[in-house]
Amino acid sequence: MENIKSSVVKSLDGTNIEVFPYIPYIMQDLWEMGADPQVVSDLIKKNINQNYLKVLDLGCGKGAVSIKLAKDFGYTVRGMDLVPEFIESAITHAEELGVSDKCLFETGDIRIRIGEFKKYDIVILGAIGDVFGDLYYTLKKVARTMNRKGYVVLDDCYIKDSLKTDYDRCLREKVFYDQIKSSGYEIIDEVIFDVEKIKDFNKKTMLPIKQRINKLKNKYPEKETLFLDYLKIKNMKFMYWKTN
Repeated sequence: MENIKSSVVKSLDGTNIEVFPYIPYIMQDLWEMGADPQVVSDLIKKNINQNYLKVLDLGCGKGAVSIKLAKDFGYTVRGMDLVPEFIESAITHAEELGVSDKCLFETGDIRIRIGEFKKYDIVILGAIGDVFGDLYYTLKKVARTMNRKGYVVLDDCYIKDSLKTDYDRCLREKVFYDQIKSSGYEIIDEVIFDVEKIKDFNKKTMLPIKQRINKLKNKYPEKETLFLDYLKIKNMKFMYWKTN
């Protein structure tokens, strides 16, 4: 299992753990950083009895999904993330949107704290990567936090088995679905994002990230390579979606 900071950096498309202290600044202008809050809300509304549920948001980022569910359904939500600045932002947003009484946000290592979480109805895994290991192990671990009939909302990606590419930061399609099935879960619904939507999202997020990277380069010229490498990887992901 990777170092937790490495896993966080990887989930945000980086490879070098040295960029971790700068992640809050790089992501300062973005609130929705993982799963799409509206998509999650729509899936729950469509498939789950919405009354009085408890939600656990693991790797909650700045709380966009948690706050959306608290506001839409009145859920009690607990969110945890390793980055203190993200949690501070989540708390502020919850207060501004009038749901602070429904939301508990905490800074912590979800790998260590996972054993504390019990009897949740819904668990959100919003693009957290392999913090717990592969998808099979992650789902088995998360199952212990839920009621007997609980739900996981998983935001993740896979690569089509037929696609020829050197991009290896996702599972292949067959392995992806095999790991879900072998972990004991049943898929009740899924949303496959349109490539154009992903491209639009990448365009919107890349501009503020580039601006923050440029400011960091000027402030810390000795770390210019670190910041440019991070930006290069983000751009590689954008180009992958742009051409496939």
